[in-house]
Amino acid sequence: MEVPAAYKNAGLANLIGGGLNAFFAFWYVIGFIWVCIGVIWLVPMAASGYSAYVGWQMYNGEATPAAKNASIAGIVGGLFCFNILSAAASGFAFMQLGNDEVKGWLEQHGAA
Repeated sequence: MEVPAAYKNAGLANLIGGGLNAFFAFWYVIGFIWVCIGVIWLVPMAASGYSAYVGWQMYNGEATPAAKNASIAGIVGGLFCFNILSAAASGFAFMQLGNDEVKGWLEQHGAA
């Protein structure tokens, strides 16, 4: 069975949103490390990197059980970095993963 387009769209949204937010979080760390609060953004940067990595897997058509978790991590990372574009992209990905076709495909491949 072909990979559903909604699943690939969700992967692309996670990849773009996670990468964009990891970039923003990196600059928060670099900009605020001298006042010792920059390390706070290491956690959102890691969550966004995780979201981008899983998004890459999804975009390549690999069935991953961590798809919804990565979307939630992207939403949280976007909100912690005050990046509404990243949070919206991850929210879109989360909504796409609720599609019945995507759910059925993930269940067929043992990743649901």
